[in-house]
Formats: sequence, structure tokens, C-alpha cells
Amino acid sequence: MDTFVQALAALLAITNPIGAAPIFLSITEDDTPAVRRRYAAVAAFTVFVVLGLAVLGGRWTLKAFGISLPAFQAAGGLVIVLMGLEMLQGSPTRVQHSERPISEEDNILVPFAMPMVAGPGAITTAITLASQSAGLRSDVTLLVAVAATALLLFAVLAVSASAGSIMRGRAATIVLRFMGLILVAIGAQYVFDGVKAFFF
Repeated sequence: MDTFVQALAALLAITNPIGAAPIFLSITEDDTPAVRRRYAAVAAFTVFVVLGLAVLGGRWTLKAFGISLPAFQAAGGLVIVLMGLEMLQGSPTRVQHSERPISEEDNILVPFAMPMVAGPGAITTAITLASQSAGLRSDVTLLVAVAATALLLFAVLAVSASAGSIMRGRAATIVLRFMGLILVAIGAQYVFDGVKAFFF
């Protein structure tokens, strides 16, 4: 249960479904609520597939490149800390978000689902979580956390599709900074655990 809660908290903080809602609305501003809900389902499924593959193939990837689990955990934690520090300043992190201008013609898969939601930071988090423990039970737990994250993303986007503009201005900034604080704490824990495992 602790593994699931930790994984869900980390993935929700890094994907930030509430913070992604205004971006989703801007991409689909000329679409009907029904079309927006369909796009929300596509985006959520894409995020599940990308992060699920990171969970299942993360350890194999590290082994293929000769990277130890503690080293990757510490490096991944550092990336997450840097992202959280950017978010604490009230601006979306440059690591997680594409700088390419968003228009209605952009496919909902790119750049929204990937790399905006399931971006480098989210993939790093998924691989780091998978590298902390091995075994079928652990993988299933992480996949359930990924599925829950995707479902919550869909729920937020579906609500935003019907409710119109939400979480803009001051509210969006507050959520962004809170998620940033959570990321800094999670990333710091990853760094400390990785360094401890590497040297001891």
C-alpha cells in the first residue's frame, strides 16, 4: 500500500492533471464538449501506455546501458528536484513542457499527452519507482498507480471539457507551486536513498 501511495503521489505531482487542464482547453478551444471528452480519453490512454512502458522496460533499459539502480535513482531525483524548484516559482517547468507553440491543429497526442504530461520528468519518475524494487507484485502495483493517474487525468480533463475554463490565474499558480513542493520533497528522498545505496 505504501508503494502505491508513494507512486501515485509522485506521478500525480509530476503529471499535474489540474495544471494540464487549461492547456488542454486551449488546444481544443474550438471543439465541442463531446469531442473534448473523446480527446481526454485519448490523452489519458496515451499517458498510461507511455508510463506503463517506462515501468515495465525501465530496469532493462538501465541494464542495457550499464547504469546502476542507485546512480539512476539519484540522478532521477535530482531532475525531479530541479523541476519542483521551477514549479515553486509559479511557472511550468521547462524540462516537462515543450516550448513549441500550441495550436488547434496540433494532434492531441503531441505535444499534449507527450511530452507535456508524460514527458521526461514523468518517465524518469516511473523508471525510478520501478528501479526501487523488483518483482511481479511491485510492477503490478506501479501499473495500478499509473492507471489511477491516467484515470484522474481523464476525470479532470472531462470535467474541464464540460465546465469550460477552470484553474486559471491565481488558482492555477497555487496548484503549480504546491505540486512543486511535493516534487522537491520526493526528489530529495530519491537522491538521499540513491546516494545511501551507492556508498553503503
